[in-house]
Amino acid sequence: MKLEKLTIRNYRCYKEETIFKVDDLNCLIGKNDAGKSTIMEALDAFFNDKIDTGDLSTNSEGTEIEITCEFSGIPNTLILDTSIETNPEEEGILNEEGNLEIIRVFKVGKTVGKSIFLKALNYTHPELANLLELKNGTLKAKAIELGVDLDGVTKTKNPPIRTAFRNHFGREKANARIKVDGSLTTENNLKAVWGKLNAMLPIYSLFKVDKSLDDKDGDIQDPMKSAIEETLSIDAIQTKLQEIEDLVREQSTAVADSIIKKLTDIDASLAETLKSDLRKQPNWKGLFDLTLFNDEGIPLNKRGSGVRRLVLLSFFQAQAEKRKADKSAPSIIYAIEEPETSQHPNHQMLLIQSLIELSESENTQVFFTSHSANLVREIPMQSLRYVVSTEEGLKIQNAWDFETNQEIQETINAIIETLGILPNPKDTVRVLVYVEGNNDVLALKRYSSLYITEGENIIDLNEAQIGWVITGGSSLKHYVENNYLSGLGKPEVHIYDGDDQKYIQAVADINNLNDPYKVAFNTTRRELENYLHHEAINEVYAANGGSCSLIAIDPQDDVPTLVAEHTFNLSGGNWVGLEVEKKKKKSDTKKKLLNTQAVELMTIARLKETDGFTEIKGWLEQIEASSNL
Repeated sequence: MKLEKLTIRNYRCYKEETIFKVDDLNCLIGKNDAGKSTIMEALDAFFNDKIDTGDLSTNSEGTEIEITCEFSGIPNTLILDTSIETNPEEEGILNEEGNLEIIRVFKVGKTVGKSIFLKALNYTHPELANLLELKNGTLKAKAIELGVDLDGVTKTKNPPIRTAFRNHFGREKANARIKVDGSLTTENNLKAVWGKLNAMLPIYSLFKVDKSLDDKDGDIQDPMKSAIEETLSIDAIQTKLQEIEDLVREQSTAVADSIIKKLTDIDASLAETLKSDLRKQPNWKGLFDLTLFNDEGIPLNKRGSGVRRLVLLSFFQAQAEKRKADKSAPSIIYAIEEPETSQHPNHQMLLIQSLIELSESENTQVFFTSHSANLVREIPMQSLRYVVSTEEGLKIQNAWDFETNQEIQETINAIIETLGILPNPKDTVRVLVYVEGNNDVLALKRYSSLYITEGENIIDLNEAQIGWVITGGSSLKHYVENNYLSGLGKPEVHIYDGDDQKYIQAVADINNLNDPYKVAFNTTRRELENYLHHEAINEVYAANGGSCSLIAIDPQDDVPTLVAEHTFNLSGGNWVGLEVEKKKKKSDTKKKLLNTQAVELMTIARLKETDGFTEIKGWLEQIEASSNL
């Protein structure tokens, strides 16, 4: 499941209801004490019950804190309260968007009372509204009482009986709150329903900047605990743990029953009041404890703070690599305060890249706060969230309009002003090269190295004095540099894909100026990925332990999507049945792989086979010529 939206009310500084749009990567920006960390701690309260009486907003109206999380990616079928699958929409537990919306209510008094609700489109008929509360025996008795036809219905299972009720009374629905936990009796079937839903929720791990960095506590032990918790959530391990639990229950209750039997011989009346029951569930997480020592046996807490923080860096790097390859990994949300703390700038960039890659993995989302202009410059616009206090209260402003797919100028300017983000072009920049995205830069640099390796006298884009301008506005750095560099008066070379009419028109307009300082190209093929040889792509997957068996690439194929579909189907998936958003995410991931790894396996011979040798060489020659103007 994926977290789509967070809503907070009456929690600390968020007195008024505040909605947070959640993405795979979420960078929280704002002044000190603006409420950035509070967002991540609200999630900790939701997922891990980390809350106390001091968390109620000052001067709040009422004594209840509400934290609501909305999740997408709910399976079409799931097991709720019996061993038979059912449809969540049929059961009336999803909201209008088809998402699972969970409201946690914390009532603050001398202690904190806790309740959990689902906000859902539930059935309006009085006999249907509370149907999920009823256990099997009560359901069957009520069906007889109300004349619900159960002919042909599996009466030992709840879902088909509930369907029979709905067939009898109708299916009109309306928004409702369904209480699933908190002051419910053991006879209420919703406790079983919530138990199943709760087990499906993502794991949430928060790494706080102000914790003491001891190898048995804080940000050092937390990654170890997170690794254990995540490992214990793997289906295969859960199955083995359940087998152990069942075996322990069987053996121990057998011993208890033999005791009761012997007691019967002594006092039958006393024995009649006893029964065996293994009531306490095992806490598997508490059985495992990881600590870190160096070769000399020195514990990590005796090392410098920067070194200790590097454990966190290494954790995120390792997790990013692991989760890329592990398609069965459980859903997890990582949250980290100010990853730049106590780190050398080089380590900061490694960490931020790890977080970005981690967020691109399946079933993974990342939150982090930052005051670092250098880090934030690298973050995609869609992931920037600006937390600011206004006259109407705290607001969370996006840098991207998700409905129009456009940048929000006002928010971007506020972020730039808050962090003091400045462009840093070198005075020695000789030519500006405009491309659509970061992946195009990587590919062009690799191709220039390839020509040089093969003895061609061509410009080396890795060493040349070039200012790269990303026209797609994929990150704040490129937005800033684009606006700044356009006024430098440097020669410009534009290289855009040939599959977009706006870029075709842009190239025509530039070239119609007949300005020797401005030259533009459209790719004759769809985009740069179409110049790759299919064997290079197949070899990349083989090197990574995967499988890909493309036999050709058409000049107008959408290559990232082609590769995503091909490899997904090869692994046993059904591309046709995949949601559009998931298709796009898989395609975007392949685009990066193609332009970083597959391009490394290109050769001049392969480039000639794809008819790209002369064309790409022409672009490089033009960049060199423009740099000499």
